[in-house]
Amino acid sequence: MRTPGCSYNPAIDGMRALAVLAVIVFHVDAQLLPGGFTGVDLFFVISGFVISQSLAARGDRPLGTLLLDFYRRRVLRLLPALLLMLVVTFVLSALLIPRAWRNEQFDQTGMAALVGLSNFVLAGQEDSYFSPGADLNPFLHTWTLGVEEQFYLVFPVLFIAWLRGRQRFPALRWLLPVVSLVSLLLAAWQSRAAPTTAFYLLPARFWELAAGALLYQWMAARGGAPHGRRLALAGLALLVAGVVLAPMLPLPFPGVALTVTGALLVLVAVSTEGAAASWYGRMLSWGPLTYLGRISYSLYLWHWPLLVLLRWTYGLQGAVLWLYPILLLLLASASYRWVEGPVRRAPRLSAWAPIKVLALVVPAIAGSALLAWSMVTFHEQISLSNTRDGYAWQARKYPAWRPLEAVDAPGLAGRRLFVVGDSHAAAYRTLTSMVARQTGMEVRQFDRGGCGIVTLLRAAPADCRAFAERALTSIEREARPGDIVLLASLRMPELRGRDWHNGDAKVFQQMLAERTPSDAARTEAEQVLGRLQRLGVQVVLDAPLPLFKASAYRCTDWFNRMNPACAGGLDMARADLEMLRAPQMELLAELGTRYPSLHVWDPLPLLCGAQTCSAMDGDQPLFFDNDHLSGHGNRVVLPDFRTMLISITQRAPRPVEPRSPRLP
Repeated sequence: MRTPGCSYNPAIDGMRALAVLAVIVFHVDAQLLPGGFTGVDLFFVISGFVISQSLAARGDRPLGTLLLDFYRRRVLRLLPALLLMLVVTFVLSALLIPRAWRNEQFDQTGMAALVGLSNFVLAGQEDSYFSPGADLNPFLHTWTLGVEEQFYLVFPVLFIAWLRGRQRFPALRWLLPVVSLVSLLLAAWQSRAAPTTAFYLLPARFWELAAGALLYQWMAARGGAPHGRRLALAGLALLVAGVVLAPMLPLPFPGVALTVTGALLVLVAVSTEGAAASWYGRMLSWGPLTYLGRISYSLYLWHWPLLVLLRWTYGLQGAVLWLYPILLLLLASASYRWVEGPVRRAPRLSAWAPIKVLALVVPAIAGSALLAWSMVTFHEQISLSNTRDGYAWQARKYPAWRPLEAVDAPGLAGRRLFVVGDSHAAAYRTLTSMVARQTGMEVRQFDRGGCGIVTLLRAAPADCRAFAERALTSIEREARPGDIVLLASLRMPELRGRDWHNGDAKVFQQMLAERTPSDAARTEAEQVLGRLQRLGVQVVLDAPLPLFKASAYRCTDWFNRMNPACAGGLDMARADLEMLRAPQMELLAELGTRYPSLHVWDPLPLLCGAQTCSAMDGDQPLFFDNDHLSGHGNRVVLPDFRTMLISITQRAPRPVEPRSPRLP
């Protein structure tokens, strides 16, 4: 047996290589290695073990010097390559990624990654790590760096307390084990009660990193490790089992328990005397594998943004799929050779006092943040995408500084227009703000993504009912007889994400069977319309709009038109769309006979030709993505919407403000 020291062990680099390769394969195609994400957990265990070695090797230094030197080495090891990756990714994202509502989440993640907090941002978002669309966030992978950086803030104090005080105060030997056990129990609870929080944040991940440190403490107490051959076999078997079983289990516990245990056993095995001459030692110390282990940090940093940028542009197909690993290896090698290595070994930085090196962190992060902010703020000026024309693409509130001719519509002046619904209600902001500006109406907006109201498809999900109730209660409190309520939502079955290989007709029939209005949808519609009719307001429902298989904002640039995501095209046969929305149109007609205050507004004829519906109007977008109107699309349907409102006011009474009772 040998005492764990700080000497270089190539087998540990081999383990790092296996970890990063598993993660990369999973991210390229999760079906190839469904549990490849557990490579991150293998990294965590290795990190805890190696950091413990490093602290113990310098444990005789004064406490302040030891801590400052630790943080100096961590900063020089991690920060330069990280900041470079983040800045380059912000620049390329501004150039190549079209702006959409998701970009705000991307920007928040990247900005938080500059200060090691991207995992907090991701934990606060609705999407999980495995949600559709998460693979388009170029900064998603930085959550693991946030976990590690936060661990480095807490762990040295716990470890040094054990290192220096365990002889005098034996209870300190239990400090790290107890904290780790609390973290493990928290992970077991949160993995089911709050899975996103458990996945992204340190408290439920601490035990994984601490496992490596506890292994070091155990080996140090024993004076070494037992014979490794059987441990190596068992450890490798558990790592394989973890890859297979983790996708089926709650994460992180018990999902990654096998991976953590396997990593510990392999670490013990490679730390024994004679491990280098064993079969597993030779395998993990193989030259190409250890090289990948040495550059594993750069590989991890760059593999994800490169992958995401390819997904946003040409796509992972054909020669690009095979070119990706070559590009990644070249990029990671360059980062390791010209950024990681030189900064870590720079004689001047090594000679400086740790506090002086740490003082450079603030201007380095501030400068990077300024550049990142500039890319986000001025993306329309530098983007290579057609979507840089925000006036055409984005359905924003019409700006006050833009001129807009008034419309002679005295019947609308002073009325309130309440707009309620999901993201499709938000996509009418250009339309409603222009109407308000032209006619003197007031607009009240209530929208929440994914929370349709009177969808004519199904009842609102449970987490949307509170939103709908707040909106309706506000209308009941503020509306006057003669005001107008626009209920706007997705009322067609979505086309994206469908398997079209068996032919459109089969998919359409399946969608009709799935999405015929349910009794719950009918009941909900009648309840909402009944409440609004009692107020004396006029209600407008937009009929189902066209939908498309591909997203216009992703498929109109020269660098993304060949993307597999655009294979469905931006045109649909009008007859197919009419067939799909027929059940909803029938229900609308039925509701119209029962509720005299209901008016159906149908923009589809304005947006479609006789035979075809297109997401594009020449070189101008009618739709932003698969189903939301663009800014240009809003302006196309504006005259018809305004005419409909004017016709409503000719039949509806003018609203009268309630007067306060006169005091005697």
